[in-house]
Amino acid sequence: MSFLGLQPGLTLAIIAANVILWLMLQSNHSLLERMIFVYRSVAHDREYDRLIASGFAHHSFFHLLFNMMTLYYFGPTVEMLYGRLGFAVIYLAAIVGGNLFTMVTHRNNLNYSALGASGGLFGVVFAFVWMLPDARLALFFIPVFIPGWLFAIIICWISMILSQLPRAGEAGISHEGHLGGAVTGALVALLFHIPENVRMEQVGFLAGSILPVIGFGIWKWLRPGKGI
Repeated sequence: MSFLGLQPGLTLAIIAANVILWLMLQSNHSLLERMIFVYRSVAHDREYDRLIASGFAHHSFFHLLFNMMTLYYFGPTVEMLYGRLGFAVIYLAAIVGGNLFTMVTHRNNLNYSALGASGGLFGVVFAFVWMLPDARLALFFIPVFIPGWLFAIIICWISMILSQLPRAGEAGISHEGHLGGAVTGALVALLFHIPENVRMEQVGFLAGSILPVIGFGIWKWLRPGKGI
């Protein structure tokens, strides 16, 4: 499989690494516990490796499968657009950025924890959208395709709304991690490629998704609450 002559080697390598690690973690629960992003462990115990390691750990086969399918769909094109080094920077930065964003939005919950590649995946998807805002994408498994810039806006607003529901934490989904990864991926992509003539679709993408998420993060940081 290739995209304009480029073999998606890094994408396949990351998928292989995630699969191998998932298999290893099935019989090594102590390693799994050490890889999970835990706010208290990062902020107070200085276990900063969790910021990246958590992006390579998954709690179930279907969690792994969905994330790797998404990476396989978008990763090769992002490799083509930004080069393998650019792709690696976007992916890893988005994993770290997603976790840091959760530290901002959950600063009153020292027991907050998360794992999975979703932050990195959202970063890759949003880097994809920055370069190809007109690409037709479908929301979840709904067979209705919409432009990428609109897809990004809808995803961000859905994630922000879902994160504020009373029982959001019980769903086991790190919406804030997704949002942080998305913003990080988009900003790194912007640093890699600032076109001479920014298209209206790209402006709409930034104004409708990235800026609101940044505002959401600031609001969450300033919002009063009790520490746990």
